[in-house]
Amino acid sequence: MVSTLLANQLQYYQWLNVITYSKFTDATFSGRELPMIPSPTSLLSYVQLLDSAIPIGGFSHSFGLETFVQRHHVTTLQQLEQYIAGQIHSSIVPMDAITISCIYKALHEYDDKQIAQLDSIFHTQRSPRETRDGMYKMGRRLIKLGKSLYPEAKLDELEQLLTLHGGYGTFPVVFTWITWHLDIDVDTAVHGYLYTSIQTMVNSGIRLMSMGQTDGQLLIRRMQQYATEEWSELCKHSISKPFSFSAVHDILAMEHETLYSRLFMS
Repeated sequence: MVSTLLANQLQYYQWLNVITYSKFTDATFSGRELPMIPSPTSLLSYVQLLDSAIPIGGFSHSFGLETFVQRHHVTTLQQLEQYIAGQIHSSIVPMDAITISCIYKALHEYDDKQIAQLDSIFHTQRSPRETRDGMYKMGRRLIKLGKSLYPEAKLDELEQLLTLHGGYGTFPVVFTWITWHLDIDVDTAVHGYLYTSIQTMVNSGIRLMSMGQTDGQLLIRRMQQYATEEWSELCKHSISKPFSFSAVHDILAMEHETLYSRLFMS
């Protein structure tokens, strides 16, 4: 009974992917038919990629939140929700999600140079050194882990591409490379990345503040809807390059390395 239900859910998911992806390609790639239908194994492998327990170092980074907490700018659940919403609006959607979208387009067009350029843009636009280093280290660790975990992703080719064209191997780029080779459509890849970003911020908040796991899960649920709306709104505009506008956050994130005591690396 359980196996039958799971099979039906996977079939529905595959059908939904075709519909969703065809809409994306019609809007973005001039109607080119580029169906991406993940197998049940690929789908489960993608779910594993979204697991917060995957050992690439994400648990060691708050990406600036620790400074906000120590400076008493974020001390309540409501303030944490406002902080996460601000990050989604000003940085994660316009920077990370757009990077993923653009890399999918470059992969469709076999444009290795563009992939490396997008990787460089993402790396250099992260002003705080600790945040920039964190995204880089997570990406390199995912490459190392992914060679064993996702052999179908051909991560050696990504390394060669980045070396040839001067890329870095930041986390969103490696994440996208893997999801592409798992036949995950771009919209699902973006939403999965948004989920992991929200989860990381909430988990950091739980460790830094007086907040329970139940409150954390409820917050993740609320932020999922907000992130989806932000991404849908941004997709209405013709945006070809990632960008961000989080100056206040970046300044406080830069101050993290000067804190007297630190729980996180960023």
